[in-house]
Amino acid sequence: MPVAVRELFERGGVLLDGGLGSMLIAAGLQAGSPPEEWNHTNRDVIMTVHASYLAAGSDVISTNTFGATPARLEGHGLGDQLRSINTAGVRLARDAVARFRGGRADKNQRRDSGNEAADARFVALSIGPTGKMLPPVGAASEDEVKAEFTGQFRSIEDDFDFVLIETIFDLREGLLALEAAKDTFPYPVAVSLTYNTNPRGFFTVMGDEAGAAVKQLQAAGADVVGANCSISSGDMLALADVLRRNTDLPILCQPNAGNPTVENRVPVYKQRPEEFAGDAMKLFEKGINAVGGCCGTTPDFIREVSARLRPGRPKPEGAAGS
Repeated sequence: MPVAVRELFERGGVLLDGGLGSMLIAAGLQAGSPPEEWNHTNRDVIMTVHASYLAAGSDVISTNTFGATPARLEGHGLGDQLRSINTAGVRLARDAVARFRGGRADKNQRRDSGNEAADARFVALSIGPTGKMLPPVGAASEDEVKAEFTGQFRSIEDDFDFVLIETIFDLREGLLALEAAKDTFPYPVAVSLTYNTNPRGFFTVMGDEAGAAVKQLQAAGADVVGANCSISSGDMLALADVLRRNTDLPILCQPNAGNPTVENRVPVYKQRPEEFAGDAMKLFEKGINAVGGCCGTTPDFIREVSARLRPGRPKPEGAAGS
C-alpha cells in the first residue's frame, strides 16, 4: 500500500464522504438516469458535491464512477463513452482535491512520501456491482463478471489513490472485483459489502455471513474491508463488532442516514446529522478505522462528524456559527 494511504488507514480517524447519488437526485438527476453521465453533462454539479464534502472535512472523496461498467453504460446507450466517462469521473475528483488544496491537479505529484499524510485529501475510485448476476439467481459466469470489472478498470486514464469496491451483495462478485483490481492496478483495494440484519446476525442478500466474508476478503488480498449501505448507523454499531472480531485489516463503515420512509415513491431519510455523528464516534471507539455515510447522508452529516472528531481544529467551512 502506498505510504500515505497506508498511514491514512493505520492511524484511524479517517473521515470518508457521504452520499453522492442522493446529492445528485437533489440536484435534478431523474430516476433511471445514469449519474455517471453527469461527468460529461453536469461537471460543475459533480465538482460542487466533491467540494462540499472536502469543505465539510472529508479526508477521502469517491469518484462518480459507481455504475460505469461496460454493460451498464451500454444499457443506457453510452457504451461508446466508457473510457471518457470513467476517466472524467476520476479527473473531476482529482481536480476538486487540487482546488481545495489550492494547488494543481498533477498526477505526477504522488502522495507516496508520507510527509503529507496528516493533511492530505485522497481520491477513491468508486466501483459498484456489475448488474450481472451469478448462479443460481442469474446466468452470468465468473469470467463474464470479472471481465466487466476489468473493462471498467482499463478504461481509466487518470490517477487516484485507492480502489473502493462498494455496495457488493454477493461475496463472489466482491472477490472477482478484488482480483480484477489487483490484476490491473498497483493501488490498494478496499472491498465493502452491504449487509442486512436478522436474528442470526448480519448477512448479504446472497447469504454471506459478515464475519466469514471479511476473513475470505483478507485471505484474497484486500487491503481494507468494510460495510456500507442497507442499514442505519445504529445497526452498523453491532455489525462493527462482528467485523472487528474477524479481521485485523483496517475497516471502513458507511451507514445510511437511518431507515427510509417512502414518500411519493421516493425514499426519504429522516435521521439527523447529530444522531448520525454520535454513532460515528462510537464506531471509531470500536476500532473502526474509517467512517463515512451512504444513502441519505449529506455534507451536513460529515461536517457534524468532523466537528466531534477534530474538536481542536477550526470549524469546517459552512459549520454553524462560522
